[in-house]
Amino acid sequence: MEAIDQIKDKAEGIFDNATEYLEARWNLGVLNASSKAADTISTITTIIIIAIISVIVLMFMSLSVAWLIGERLNSPALGFFYVGLFYIVVGIIVFIIKDKYIKLPIINSFIKKFYYED
Repeated sequence: MEAIDQIKDKAEGIFDNATEYLEARWNLGVLNASSKAADTISTITTIIIIAIISVIVLMFMSLSVAWLIGERLNSPALGFFYVGLFYIVVGIIVFIIKDKYIKLPIINSFIKKFYYED
């Protein structure tokens, strides 16, 4: 009878340890997921803020260049047309190379953030 009680006590101890271990692993997983999610959200937020500022700067620079070209050609409309044409060419080039130089690096950076430790 005493042997059965010892086995019972050992089994309870093992079960308690296993429960604590699984609980600790779960908490560690949640903590890692939270950390990676927070890192990703902060990265995306930073990129959005920088993109907004860049778009505003680019808009004012484009207006300035268009105005300058328009004054040189004595036709403001022609200056804006040339700047617009330049952006069409840039847009076509970006569209052609988007998969290799934009999409793939972004996907790779997210994979590194989520699946690899720092």
